[in-house]
Amino acid sequence: MKKKEKISVITLGCSKNIVDSERLIGQLKLNDIKFVDDPNQADTLIINTCGFIEAAKQESINTILEATELKKSGKVSKVIVSGCLSQRYKDDLQSEIPEVDAYFGTEDYAGILKNLGMDLKRNLLGERELTTPKHFTYLKISEGCDNPCSFCAIPLMRGKHKSKPMKELIAEATSLANKGVKELIIIGQDTTDYGIDIMVKEIFLIC
Repeated sequence: MKKKEKISVITLGCSKNIVDSERLIGQLKLNDIKFVDDPNQADTLIINTCGFIEAAKQESINTILEATELKKSGKVSKVIVSGCLSQRYKDDLQSEIPEVDAYFGTEDYAGILKNLGMDLKRNLLGERELTTPKHFTYLKISEGCDNPCSFCAIPLMRGKHKSKPMKELIAEATSLANKGVKELIIIGQDTTDYGIDIMVKEIFLIC
């Protein structure tokens, strides 16, 4: 990808998607790509979708269709879809909306960057380009959920519960504080389960 090309990320859904998009934007900037807030000024659109409730699914689909119309008219050259809706319904979406250049699931930063001809800076994966007001942001302490609720598709889209190591959380919180953040809002699919998986691993190693 040429450095002069401009990329815009459209984030739909919950605060966890905001964190995912901020990490992706951070990686794009580390690759010397120009990021723009206005999708109408972009050459490439990346849509981070939500697939939780029906209204959110419809909003995501409508946004994808609007983006493909921009592509058809020549206003953008590339449309990439990621996130929960794509994770859960990738095959259906590819069949129904083939105009999208590529579909990726949740947190597939490496796949998206590779598609754009870039490299994932793994040692800087925690770096984020904040999109919230300067005084607060979100700190995602875990991903996924182990609860088999019949009404919820989170495990299908986000996988099993996985806690982020405390050392990484402290480093991320420190980095955010250095950027001027005063308030951290702790988020996760199931924050009450934080650390249980880590404890199980430690017990297994001891045994």
